[in-house]
Amino acid sequence: MTWHYRLADPEQGLHESHECQKELETTVGRKWDVEVMAGKANLEVRPTFINKGEIVKRLVTTYNAEMKAQNAPNVEFALCMGDDFTDEDMFRALNGLTAPSDGKAEIEADNCFSVTVGASTKVTLARWHLLEAEDVIDCVALLAGVGSGGGGSTGGGVLSMGEVNLAALSSVEDHIPSND
Repeated sequence: MTWHYRLADPEQGLHESHECQKELETTVGRKWDVEVMAGKANLEVRPTFINKGEIVKRLVTTYNAEMKAQNAPNVEFALCMGDDFTDEDMFRALNGLTAPSDGKAEIEADNCFSVTVGASTKVTLARWHLLEAEDVIDCVALLAGVGSGGGGSTGGGVLSMGEVNLAALSSVEDHIPSND
């Protein structure tokens, strides 16, 4: 369960979240196997045994098991992006799936993109970084081959390299893309 207070008065929302967190930790947190976590203008209560990382692991390993039964390849591409510390579980899991201790990766590291969004000083387990949420939209739109419907000159058509934030793409791809 997540309570978002992004649209609340900043001081009041923060104050209420601290009060709510203390109450939840001393009641629900002591009765059930849950953790109460403060996030980016939100408060989350979740079971300690499940998080975004566990979900990613289950999705990938289940898919790979099904593909193995059909003699098909493992997951060939993974892209996970997030702007909150709760996404770090997901990044940790992806890192583990690309370099497992038994030597057999569930996903090839070159095909796995964990991307954090926010300040460049942010400490993260993600391997790539984008500064703004708009950069996420540009990158995903480019991958999908469609426009975002926003202020681009194509009016919602196919994006070209000149219409996306090249700094964002170079952060993800670790190079400046060509205009081909």
